Amino acid sequence: MEWFRLGQKFTISIYLLSFITITHYLIGWNSRLFERMLQFCVVVAGVAAVTSLLVFYGEHPFPATRLEGTGSLTNINEFTNVYGIFALLAMGFALRTQRVAHKMLFMATIGVFLSIAWFGQSRTAFISMIIALVALTILTLPEKKGWYTAVLAVLVGALVLLFPDPIEQALHRGQGLRPQIWAGVWEQARSVPIAGHGLISEMSVKAGSLTFATAHNAYLQVFWHGGVIGLSLFLLMLGWAFRNAWSRGRQRGDFTVFCMLLFTACAMMTGVDTLIERPRDQWMLFWFPLALLLSYPGVTHSRQLAQSEVSN
Repeated sequence: MEWFRLGQKFTISIYLLSFITITHYLIGWNSRLFERMLQFCVVVAGVAAVTSLLVFYGEHPFPATRLEGTGSLTNINEFTNVYGIFALLAMGFALRTQRVAHKMLFMATIGVFLSIAWFGQSRTAFISMIIALVALTILTLPEKKGWYTAVLAVLVGALVLLFPDPIEQALHRGQGLRPQIWAGVWEQARSVPIAGHGLISEMSVKAGSLTFATAHNAYLQVFWHGGVIGLSLFLLMLGWAFRNAWSRGRQRGDFTVFCMLLFTACAMMTGVDTLIERPRDQWMLFWFPLALLLSYPGVTHSRQLAQSEVSN
């Protein structure tokens, strides 16, 4: 037993619970102010993304060089995943606001976030963003989905036609070492399939001439750490989150959290590592949508709705 690493994970768990508690408090205290705070964060993230593009390509060839975001703690893929969540928040605000100026502002930030994924050659994040953004548009405004889908198509089409170099380089790069990493993680996980290696155990997988400490796949990472028990609990929690986010979307007409989870589920297939980790992209990808679901007013299930209709 490594008590120091166990203490680290325990401390991080306290941080995560505090993060969820603070989110719950802010929404319960003043939900309108909380939404404005989120809108402000989206705009600030858009400004940060533009700054990152300008600073990086002011010093490197454009667009041939793969973007490295200013302030990224690890790599461009995790950096892009966070911007993907901001893109979905921006689309949710654009769909709900009645002011044209605000719609244009949020759509502009979405274009910037897509550009970050494009020039960063983050293939999974880019495709996941497109899927989640289109799904959010169709689910929220089915009668006006054509206009917003057309705007997204124009943004993506402009990136593809004007700047084809990033996609060519990304395709040339192929899958890299991920298949070898996944195979190595799977072999190690199979040796202790029931309870896994334990949360404080350190993964070490060789692929090629390199050694990796993460699975580059959240589902495999959970299976390696927690075995069938841990993976079952994780999938149960994820399924609960999808179910409640869908119910909230149908009753309140806001599918933002549902599509955030959709983006997360896709992004975790080729990235994200241990979920109980210091503040990194996992916090925005996984824990933030869960915090919102636990903090927003509860949904009324179909049976309760049916009973209320009968009583009325």
